[in-house]
Amino acid sequence: MIRRLFWVGVGVAVTVVVIRKGRQVVARYTPEAVSERAAAAVDEAGVRLNRMAHSFRSDFATARAEREAELMASLRGELPSHQR
Repeated sequence: MIRRLFWVGVGVAVTVVVIRKGRQVVARYTPEAVSERAAAAVDEAGVRLNRMAHSFRSDFATARAEREAELMASLRGELPSHQR
């Protein structure tokens, strides 16, 4: 009798776990959940792209200013600071 009661309890516990996990899976793949995850991924990609563009612009501006200084020094006939 105790064995049967034990296995009934195990069966009930497994059934509860399976039902809960099944509901989570169904909720995860509903159209609303999928669209929310896609929107979050797009937002994250936009933030990363914005950071990359800002970094590129600042690096480009720095390199451009350095090169412009070198060209202006060359036009004036000055030697670069590392060759003096």
